[in-house]
Amino acid sequence: MSKIRNHMQSITLLALAGFLLVTAFLISQQTQSGEKQPGLIVTPRAKYTSLEDMPDCSGELTIQEAIICFNEAAQVSESLVMTLEDALVDMETDTARQVALIESQIAWAEARDFECDLVRKMAGGNEGVLKELVCQTELNLSHLTRLERYRNDWYGEKDAENKVEVGQ
Repeated sequence: MSKIRNHMQSITLLALAGFLLVTAFLISQQTQSGEKQPGLIVTPRAKYTSLEDMPDCSGELTIQEAIICFNEAAQVSESLVMTLEDALVDMETDTARQVALIESQIAWAEARDFECDLVRKMAGGNEGVLKELVCQTELNLSHLTRLERYRNDWYGEKDAENKVEVGQ
């Protein structure tokens, strides 16, 4: 009986997570303005495992080189955030708390995107594109640190403290 209940909870969680993801996608599609260039949307392509995968964008770079560098930095940091978010959901055994984690992650990502979109619009042009990518990278790294702290506090993974390293 317990196995059936766990199986039903898992199915319910997956259905709810799918519904939340579809809803978030539809909302994001409705709220996006047509101004954003399609090539500038940050979508993680590879599975990164640590901050060592971050490119060094601190040198003398042209605006185009900086955009390319920070685009990669935004992708790496986004991938690290997503991996740690998934790990937190996997560590959680309570279905209601899993759903709360997923909802929180969706809300955080939307808030980040709105804030960084504002930064881009206020600066305009290539400078705006660069500032948006820097904004995404900085907010991702800040959120990654916060998620690491949550993982340490909630699931007792004290050995990972301050390393912000994600591994399976």
